[in-house]
Amino acid sequence: MTTREFYVAIAEAQVSDELTTKAQELIAALDSKNEKRKTTETKEKKEAAARRQAVLNFLCDHQGEPFTRDQIAVALSITPGQVTAACKPIVADGTVVKSEAKIDKKSKVVYTYSTEE
Repeated sequence: MTTREFYVAIAEAQVSDELTTKAQELIAALDSKNEKRKTTETKEKKEAAARRQAVLNFLCDHQGEPFTRDQIAVALSITPGQVTAACKPIVADGTVVKSEAKIDKKSKVVYTYSTEE
């Protein structure tokens, strides 16, 4: 049972007005704490944003050229997993195009900066 579930159970049980009021106050405090945590810029979020911008800059500098995540990782000195994570939001917003290309007789995912406007 989570803390929230406990407080909700107390509030719904209507044990007494004092307990119900206190449980509702504690639920509001939890909501406030969770909202603050969502909007706070952590070290990890800052690093991820920097990697995303570095990948975008790299692809922008090589417009029209397809690159695998391994090629981007080597060029930027980051891991292939970090490249994939960085590309996901910029592919979603249409800035970068994700496609497949045949490289060394294998199909691989490649990323290309979108040149269409």
